[in-house]
Amino acid sequence: MYDGLDATRPRIRPHPDRDGLQALDPIQDAQFTLLTPDPVGVSPCDTDRFYFPVDAAVTVDTDAVAIPYVVDTWVRDSSGNTVTEIDSEGSLSLPPARYHVELSTTQMKLYLSVEGAVVAEVDEESLSFAFDCETVHVGARSYHEQPAATVTTTGDPADVMRAVSTLGSALKTTTCERSFPTLRGHPPLVERDDELSVPDSISTPDTEITIEVPPRLEHVYPVAPLAYYFGATVRPGPEPRLVTDDWAYPLDGEADCPFAPGSGFEASVARVLKQSFLLDCVTRTEGYYEVDLAERSLVAEQVDLDFAALYERSTAEQVRAYMGVPAEALTGAMPTWKLTADVRPKPDYVGTLPFLADELAVVRCPEAPGAGRTSDEVADRVQSIFRGGADATRGTATLTRSTRNETSSSSPTVADRVFRPAGADSIEQTYVGEGIPVGASKMTVDAFRRRLSYEPSNDPQIRVAVVNNDERMADENAVSNIYGTRDWIEFDISFDEALATDEMRTLLQSDIDFLHYIGHVDKEGIRCPDGYLDTKEVSDVGVNAFVLNACDSYDQGYALVDNGAMAGIATVTDVVNEAATSVGRTVARLLNQGFSLAATVEIIKQYEQIGYHYIVVGDSSTSIVTNESGTPNRAEIEEVGDDQYELELYGYPRLDMTLGTIFRPHIDDHSRHHLNAGKMCSVEVSRAELFEFLSKQNVPVVRGDELLWSYDLTADQ
Repeated sequence: MYDGLDATRPRIRPHPDRDGLQALDPIQDAQFTLLTPDPVGVSPCDTDRFYFPVDAAVTVDTDAVAIPYVVDTWVRDSSGNTVTEIDSEGSLSLPPARYHVELSTTQMKLYLSVEGAVVAEVDEESLSFAFDCETVHVGARSYHEQPAATVTTTGDPADVMRAVSTLGSALKTTTCERSFPTLRGHPPLVERDDELSVPDSISTPDTEITIEVPPRLEHVYPVAPLAYYFGATVRPGPEPRLVTDDWAYPLDGEADCPFAPGSGFEASVARVLKQSFLLDCVTRTEGYYEVDLAERSLVAEQVDLDFAALYERSTAEQVRAYMGVPAEALTGAMPTWKLTADVRPKPDYVGTLPFLADELAVVRCPEAPGAGRTSDEVADRVQSIFRGGADATRGTATLTRSTRNETSSSSPTVADRVFRPAGADSIEQTYVGEGIPVGASKMTVDAFRRRLSYEPSNDPQIRVAVVNNDERMADENAVSNIYGTRDWIEFDISFDEALATDEMRTLLQSDIDFLHYIGHVDKEGIRCPDGYLDTKEVSDVGVNAFVLNACDSYDQGYALVDNGAMAGIATVTDVVNEAATSVGRTVARLLNQGFSLAATVEIIKQYEQIGYHYIVVGDSSTSIVTNESGTPNRAEIEEVGDDQYELELYGYPRLDMTLGTIFRPHIDDHSRHHLNAGKMCSVEVSRAELFEFLSKQNVPVVRGDELLWSYDLTADQ
């Protein structure tokens, strides 16, 4: 137990199993280990002694600290100026002074405050510090952000504009450093009510940027992330445009921007958001983090901008300069966007806007799914979605995870709801509205809000429950040996078979981080030896996230989210057992390495035979553990010569490591940083260098069309 821990804030305590400290963030389910030569005690420390803000701080009697893997590290002086960045193997010595050591871990921000000389040693597996002082002050700051206030609005577009104009109040800076996710802050919540009400505590920044759009929800919703990021005011206008004191930029539909495809208003808004964000990331390298950013080099090759001068200019002046750059010049540097959200332009969905803005989503407002189609056309469309190589409609001679003879894809009630949204050029895609969006996650206002109301446990362990209710599916039981195979993170893994309805109900109401269910699901509910448990009738669901790896489990999964879960992975048709087993193992491995549910489903859609049969319901950004390298990543390898390989790394941003985070692969002689979304880098390495890199972390590896795992590839090396 946490010994009286406030379960809403980070804590730093003596490590329960090793000599050292354990930093814990219960909201994020995050743990980080600092090793010391001997057992240590801790005492409270004034948080004001750290240059950057921290949520918790302790003083430790030690003269050395080690980290069991390498993280990006900056050493600053007492004024916050960068003394050095530690980003490669070797050692360095600093003379006596007051130093702030910033550890950019994936779990939380950690800071060491010391007075004296510092010696740092870095190798491929660890980072250690020795100090000529007897005490070290350690501070921790959570990546979790809570909205500071709630705005209410009617469904009138003018009121919604006023509500959207408050989103930028959460920005912690209006400089280009707001491209760092930790400096943006969570926008205030927006709720629909009978009148517009903006709390007095909300103070919006004066960035001198206004967004004018016609007073219709289909124009207001798409500009919400842009208004947030620019700290802009949204007001009615005859034509959509971006306005400063002496400049206007039309948002009326330039065609075929390489990174904002299509034409029309929504494509124009996407271009402005993406282009300004990228150039902010480049310009900020003139500030607190003077890193070697790959995207800066790519941009500098194509455009003539004085980034040092731009850094000193106002937000409005920067945006004006940015939008003078041809889009084609930025294509090679533009990161793949994290999220595209299709939101039906109805007042009921206004509450999703702060959450979508927080993730800088590209927001589109589509027509109602299935508009203008007959019932026969809908049924044919559903069949076409699942027809092909997936072979999901095999006869009864093949074991499926359904107890029915017919397949759900032929059911008229399902056919009326299933549709495929228009494609998007982002890593993830979500949908807010009526219907079942195959190819995208299904979000609701309540699912977003549950992200904030999640009540953490007092138990620091990650609790995972695996349940198999059909002995014929025993091959998937191996997932219980996959979850928890992570050093430095505490897990509690349980495995049960043939749970009765009462036992399953008790499990679903228990405090569990993740449930992996194997078996049957039908419209009556989850199949148990003594009957069915309908999750619509299970109140107070305690399971945080889940996968229901069974046939047609969407409705039961949706009910779990309605009744308390954060999110889950479910299916929208029957699944063949052998293929579902393969999916289940891949899901376990991806989640165990810190991928979000959305990223997990995106990967299985690409590399599993029946991947398109799976969908995320609820908050698709949910994950169960962190990732050692910061951003979960996938490798692609190709042999390009004698003993030479091309290694490409693709990043999958998480909610706590979202757009604007930087990533540096720990490869010899590679000190360059990259933005963490989509294809991050391509490096030619020797066979020895490749296998050294792959042996550091169990990442998914694509070779040809096959999805493999690095530890399997390197096991015999």
